[in-house]
Amino acid sequence: MEKMAEEVPEIRLCDVSNEVEASLVVNLLREEDICARSDATAAMPVFGGLPFESGHVIFVPTSQARVAREILAQYPHFKNLKNVHEPDL
Repeated sequence: MEKMAEEVPEIRLCDVSNEVEASLVVNLLREEDICARSDATAAMPVFGGLPFESGHVIFVPTSQARVAREILAQYPHFKNLKNVHEPDL
């Protein structure tokens, strides 16, 4: 019997404006070894995102939320993200 991969608890880190920004944030965090993902689908880049996109959510493992937030805070473009998770102190 195969051992099932243990599910890692995730937290909603922040909201971004569109699929392009979601991809930027996810890739930036992954370069820093943060296992980030977004709710954007792989088909969206083909169309360049939709002009009426309501935004996307970025998720990270709960244990990496504080570090992910600190990484994004270093970049001026990402200082004004919506619904940024405030980790417990």
